[in-house]
Amino acid sequence: MAEEKNEVAQKQEFTTALSSWTNTITGLVIRDFEQCGVEFDEYSKRCAMAAMGSIFQLVQNTDKAEMNDLNTSNLREIVEQCASLKLNANAVPREVYFQLRSKQINGEWKKVVEMGIEGDGNDALLRQFGNNVKMVHPVWIVKEGDEFTYPKRKGLNIEPPSWNEKGLSQKVVRVVYPVELTDGHEEYLIAERDSVKVNLIAHIRNNMMNETFGIVTGTKKDRYGKTVDRTRYDATPEEKQKIKEKKEEVLEAVRKCETLEDMLNCEVARPFISAAWLDTPEAMFVRKMRNNAIKKFPKNLNSMASSSLLQIDDTYKSAQEEIAENENSQPFEVEGNVVAESEAVEVPEFAKEDKQNENH
Repeated sequence: MAEEKNEVAQKQEFTTALSSWTNTITGLVIRDFEQCGVEFDEYSKRCAMAAMGSIFQLVQNTDKAEMNDLNTSNLREIVEQCASLKLNANAVPREVYFQLRSKQINGEWKKVVEMGIEGDGNDALLRQFGNNVKMVHPVWIVKEGDEFTYPKRKGLNIEPPSWNEKGLSQKVVRVVYPVELTDGHEEYLIAERDSVKVNLIAHIRNNMMNETFGIVTGTKKDRYGKTVDRTRYDATPEEKQKIKEKKEEVLEAVRKCETLEDMLNCEVARPFISAAWLDTPEAMFVRKMRNNAIKKFPKNLNSMASSSLLQIDDTYKSAQEEIAENENSQPFEVEGNVVAESEAVEVPEFAKEDKQNENH
C-alpha cells in the first residue's frame, strides 16, 4: 500500500513538473510566433507540447541531468523549431529526435538540447511546405545490388526511374522520393550515399568545437572567483593557431578517406564521432540521405520555419562555429554609441537563468 502511494506521488510530481515547464516554454514560443506575425495553430501547439514531453523524458532518463541544468534559451529555440516546422515527436514512426550536449555558455558549462529530423520527418516537411506538393509517396530505399535506372528528362516531361529490388545487400546506396505535384507532374528527389560525407565532416567539425588537444592548460578564476580549467575561449593567439592546425589535421585525414566506413574508422577522427554514427551507421546514413534529398526541393516556408530548418542543418552549424571561433580575431571599431534594448522574459523560479542566456 505504501509503495502504491509513493508511486502515485512520484507520478503526480512528474506530471506537475512537466506541466510547469511545458506551460512556461510554450507560452514563450507563442509570444515569439505573435511577434513574427506567424500563426500558432493547434497542430503547432501539439508539436510544441510533444517536444517538451520528449525532452523532459530524455532529461529524466539521463544520469546527473535535471531540467534546471538546461539552457532556457536553447530549450525555447528547440521547441520553437518543432512548432514552426510542425514536426511531431509523438508521431509513429517518429519525425524528430533529441539529444543532450554539454556546451560552455558565458563561461559556464550548461546542458543544451539538439534536435534532428528522423526519416519520416522529411516526408512531413515535404507535405507541409513543399511548393505545389499534392502527395509525397513512400520513399524508395535502394540498396547495393538492386537494379535502378535514373529518370530522364525530355523537355518538360520526365521519364520515371525504375527500381527492381534484389535483396542482395543491406547497404543503402541512394534514396528516392517520388513527389506528385498539384499540376499533375511528378518529381523524383534523389540523394546518393556519398552525399553523406559532407554531413559527417560537418558533424566531426562541430564535435571538435571545444577541443583544445591539450594545448590549453592551467587554471583561471571565473566570474564568481572559483578556480576552473582554462578552455578554448582563454587560448592565446598562438594557442588558437595550434588548435586550428590540429583540427585541420583531423579533417584532412577524414577527407582522404574513400568511403563512409573508412571515415568512421579513421583513428584520429573517431573521438569526435558521436555514438549514433558509430553504433548504428547504416541508419544514420539513410537518415542523412533523406535529409539531403528534401533540401533540393523548393519550399514555401514562413520566416520562423525557414530559420528553424537552417538552424538544424549540419553544414550551417559547422559554418557558424567557424565564424564564432574567428569572430574576434581581427579588431573592429564601432563609432558612436550603439544601444541594444531587449524585453525581459518572465519565467518561473525553476526556469530562471542568467539574463544573458535568457534573452537573445
